[in-house]
Amino acid sequence: MSSKLKTCICLLLSIFIFASCSSSGSDASNQDIIVKEFPKTAILSGKPAKEIILTTTWANLVVVDTFLVIQKREAPFIKIYSTNSHKLLGEIGTQGSAPNEFEMPDMLKQTSYDKQNNSPVIRLYDIGTNRISEVNILKVIKGSDNAITQERAPDLNSVTVTLHHIDDSLFLANPETGGRFVILNSSTKDTTYIPFIPVLDVEMKDYTKFMIFQSSVVVNKKRNRFVAAPTYLDELNFFDLKGNYIRSTIISPRKQLLPPPGIQILPEGIKRYFSSLVEVDHKIYASKRWPDEGKIQVFDWDGNPLEHYTLEVNSRIGSFAYDKIHKQFYVCFPDEEPYNIYTYPLN
Repeated sequence: MSSKLKTCICLLLSIFIFASCSSSGSDASNQDIIVKEFPKTAILSGKPAKEIILTTTWANLVVVDTFLVIQKREAPFIKIYSTNSHKLLGEIGTQGSAPNEFEMPDMLKQTSYDKQNNSPVIRLYDIGTNRISEVNILKVIKGSDNAITQERAPDLNSVTVTLHHIDDSLFLANPETGGRFVILNSSTKDTTYIPFIPVLDVEMKDYTKFMIFQSSVVVNKKRNRFVAAPTYLDELNFFDLKGNYIRSTIISPRKQLLPPPGIQILPEGIKRYFSSLVEVDHKIYASKRWPDEGKIQVFDWDGNPLEHYTLEVNSRIGSFAYDKIHKQFYVCFPDEEPYNIYTYPLN
């Protein structure tokens, strides 16, 4: 065998070995992460925001710039407070199906800006009217008549139950039927239905899967992925923006949480785990429900556990949001009285 041929064979073997190692490493990176502990644990001290009085048992929170936006289940659906003073700046949203009215709104965590008046804009999806609304915060504060703009949600093969993200290129939602998620490419109009994955070991009806997999979601377009926290599983599931499943971060073993096989409805006493997700400084913050009441857990976008915070008020968290300017969380505790909105500085 010539020396030149030997060199070629060695080179090909090296390329093959490198490719095999790269492939193996890629497969390993897609493996589930089993959480055994969090590298950092701490207790967060907070205090009630006594200036914010809510006559409601549930609220959805979003902070953008110096505005705390609170969405309720009853009219007026939207209240806007200053994060500097907690003063009520404006409110909007009447009950009904007429233009600029709401029936069953749900505020997205996604915010944007109106370049015309340099105002933050929040989005809501109303399953009752199948409309997507954009609310201009500064126009609400000024009492303008055109503070709300609305459009019909895209027509799909299934009813949109929960909308997670919408922009010029991506529509991500929970459909009533067809799978766990639906992704619509706003440009090509291509629709992808993501099945109920990860696949569970227990056989169950699609309705039960729908309930178990109903999730809070955060989208990271720069990382080309989104994370979903299923309500009745103590884990995070990661997908790319084409709907391909990446991996899960499992906090509690599934076999301890899943209902018996073959059931058609959720059994009494099944535990709810997650209530809300937010992204802060490229990290995922997850608020936990019973049995981990009053806790916030932090993960990176690869699914690794980073931090575990216990809130001094050990009560059920309904929703939370992060104030980047004042570096603190706003947390809604629906069961607390007389105040149910608290602030927690994140040091």
